[in-house]
Amino acid sequence: SAPENVALALNDVAFRYPGQTEPALRGITLDISAGEHIALLGRTGCGKSTLLQLLTRAWDVSTGAITLNGERIETFSEAALRAAMSVVPQRVHLFSATLRDNLLLAAPEARDEALRAVLERVGLEKLLEGSGLNAWLGEGGRQLSGGELRRLAIARALLHNAPLLLLDEPTEGLDAETEKQILDLLTEVAKEKTMLMVTHRLQGLMRFDRIIVMDNGEIIEQGKHAELMASKGRYYQFHQRL
Repeated sequence: SAPENVALALNDVAFRYPGQTEPALRGITLDISAGEHIALLGRTGCGKSTLLQLLTRAWDVSTGAITLNGERIETFSEAALRAAMSVVPQRVHLFSATLRDNLLLAAPEARDEALRAVLERVGLEKLLEGSGLNAWLGEGGRQLSGGELRRLAIARALLHNAPLLLLDEPTEGLDAETEKQILDLLTEVAKEKTMLMVTHRLQGLMRFDRIIVMDNGEIIEQGKHAELMASKGRYYQFHQRL
């Protein structure tokens, strides 16, 4: 069964993609407490998305170790890992199917009342008008906006109800107002969860417990928004450029 909460640790983790001479990650050591909300910030190609892929075991570490609640991540079955984490990807997949089917992917046993409740919680109640859960989405049906797609992905993550929430650039391509709404929603729904968000955007980071700035496969600084602004390092420079 899924753990009720998840603490993560990376101990001197390095990773090199097959056929590449340079490592994508080098010497990453990081402790994330259960319930902590972390933003992983950096330019494209800095290694932050690779780190997420190691957590989901899309790839395994080249050297070092990743532990989940003190156990090495390789010792968990695929089913146990899936139960422990929900991933909100950057590109949300909308299937040509009913609204109900698009949600049941995340929780095949869920009843209609639960599906309706989660849609209301993520601000998609207007999708319930008309045909409701039987409404056809995707080809030949209703297309969703970028903001609606992100909300659908968050609804799936909530239905899956894992204690660890991993987000890969969840606000990419959204306008500032929609981005703020999505970040507000994430902060609200992840209250009891451990949350790790990969981003290269600066909006809304003051609400995170810790911001980890990466560059060239390494962690170069970490702290709260105010601390990082005061230390006038890379995070401060990102803000100055804006």
